[in-house]
Amino acid sequence: MEAFQKVDVAIIGGSFSGLSAALSLVRSLRQVLVIDSEKPCNANTPASHNFITHDGKPPGEIRALALKDLKQYSNFQLTIGEVESIETVDGGFILQGNGFKEIHTDKIIFATGLKDILPDIPGFLPSWGKSVIHCPYCHGYENIGKTTGLWMNEPGVFEHSKFIKHWSKELTVYTNGPIQFSKEEETGLETEGISIITEVVNSLVHNEGVISVIQLASGKEIPIQALYTRLPIVQNSKLPEQLGCKLLPSGHIEVTNFYETSVPGVCAVGDMASMFRSVAHAVHSGNIAGAMLNRSMILS
Repeated sequence: MEAFQKVDVAIIGGSFSGLSAALSLVRSLRQVLVIDSEKPCNANTPASHNFITHDGKPPGEIRALALKDLKQYSNFQLTIGEVESIETVDGGFILQGNGFKEIHTDKIIFATGLKDILPDIPGFLPSWGKSVIHCPYCHGYENIGKTTGLWMNEPGVFEHSKFIKHWSKELTVYTNGPIQFSKEEETGLETEGISIITEVVNSLVHNEGVISVIQLASGKEIPIQALYTRLPIVQNSKLPEQLGCKLLPSGHIEVTNFYETSVPGVCAVGDMASMFRSVAHAVHSGNIAGAMLNRSMILS
């Protein structure tokens, strides 16, 4: 009996982009294994939006429906675990980790996503994805007319504020310290009627993730119902970089139009390889990567 498992394609990450890639590949007759840690970045989000036919559904429900579709195919497998190392060998890769035996695969698709670096402020983490949000296309409609803030203190704040203001007419920028953007941007914000609060924030008062007040270091309390953010990001997994995949200055994996990385036989999909962080884009990228990876295997 072999001490390892052999598959055509191993997909590391089992959320929307990874499962979409899997569907393209199993329908292309490939033996596909998805390895998932079951730690999605949207675990705290009660509803996903702007994805046709599934608008407003919980992310976990959409994932369960995707898995139901995939489990109809005998050439699909799902393993719960985490890949800890990848070794390049002639004609493929060897994956090792917890939750599975050694896996030999011809191709790899990374769908491991990004990690947002949240400030260490009480109330921020439990409100993340609920009332502390990043994307108006995902959450803007549900927050129209609410008292809204933007947590941002970097160049580009003026443009981003104008963008957010399309959904929220009254907007306040919270810098959480001295301003780090230009005087020109500061003047632009004032011209747009966008307030700037530079005082350090002590905490976000919330009820099960629904914020109501920003408490400043001075003790002042400001009512708020929605807080957009522009947070720094890092790759959720170090494996792509360890394998030799090039990173862009933004921190995203560099890919071609078909989501191929700089390492032959390795693709990267979803927000780890794109500034777009939506369910629809994740599904699109996985679909394209799976189809084009299968094509390259046929023609090689």
